[in-house]
Amino acid sequence: MRYAIIAITANGALLAEKLHRLLNGDGTVYGKASKYDKSLPFIPFNRMSEIMPEVFSRYDAIIFFCATGIVVRMIAPYIIKKDVDPAIIVIDEQGHHVISLLSGHLGGANALTKNIASLLGAIPVITTATDVRGIKAPDDIARELGFSVSPLENVKTINTALLSGQSVNYYIDKNLPHSTYFLTMLKEREINAAILNTNELDDCPKPLVLLTAKPINQKGVLCFLRHRLIAGIGCRRGTTQQQIEACLKKACSFINYDIDEVVLITSTAVKADEEGILLTARKYAIPVKFWDNTALQESIIRYDLHESAFVKKQIGVGNVCEAAALTGGKRKLILNKTKFEKVTVALAWEK
Repeated sequence: MRYAIIAITANGALLAEKLHRLLNGDGTVYGKASKYDKSLPFIPFNRMSEIMPEVFSRYDAIIFFCATGIVVRMIAPYIIKKDVDPAIIVIDEQGHHVISLLSGHLGGANALTKNIASLLGAIPVITTATDVRGIKAPDDIARELGFSVSPLENVKTINTALLSGQSVNYYIDKNLPHSTYFLTMLKEREINAAILNTNELDDCPKPLVLLTAKPINQKGVLCFLRHRLIAGIGCRRGTTQQQIEACLKKACSFINYDIDEVVLITSTAVKADEEGILLTARKYAIPVKFWDNTALQESIIRYDLHESAFVKKQIGVGNVCEAAALTGGKRKLILNKTKFEKVTVALAWEK
């Protein structure tokens, strides 16, 4: 998870620094220039409104140490919809309350709120109806398992049914890769699902949840869909197709994907004639996109990616696989740069 912490008061800055030390993930702290000790590794700002466009689009979660009203005014122009907006969390500058404000389920704000409250010894404030009733919402489960949901409006249908006391059954498409793995994951969450052919859905009581590889447009059916997977690849010149294929398969296995679920292979334009990449893409009928240095550098700056001085000297940019995976759309890095022999792979979900 890539997160930002924003503090506008002196005490808020101290708490922000403490939280940054305690919280897992790739975090960046922004501090109001006149309000924090300059020995702290913060990014300074004068007006929060000036950094908000970049921060809102760059991070998976944004944690504010300030008043809720300020946050509402700051983020309002940038809110799109619940399946793409970042998790927004607000903490008072004394660290008494941690408030889940936006994207509680799909963005993970509720879960992150509980984690932060535990780390700071604060009180979590969560107001979503399913959570306060102790009901596990399907969109929360989808996020935990690494799925998107479709159609989005059916989330409300399912949650309304659950809140009214109605049972909602879960089913898994037998053609979904790793179907038995997801059966086990649901069972760990005390959900007993059944594996079936999708042509059997007509006989199943609605509403229901279906884990599947392809969306099904049926009234009362909420689909959990695998995220579109983008692979960024870097390699030494002349690396064989077999080696690149083996490394990409291994990388996909780390996040319970198969290589044939990759929808796009990306790399630097320097590798546009790299036979190993081209042959791997051709074997699995995966489109390939090679990005020029300008596009890659924009992603390096936007996502604050680490650069290798050696790689930058060789090709002009210091990050290939992560930058390539993140370039060209709204994406979330799900597997950071992973080194294999002669090959590096990064994987991103398309939002």
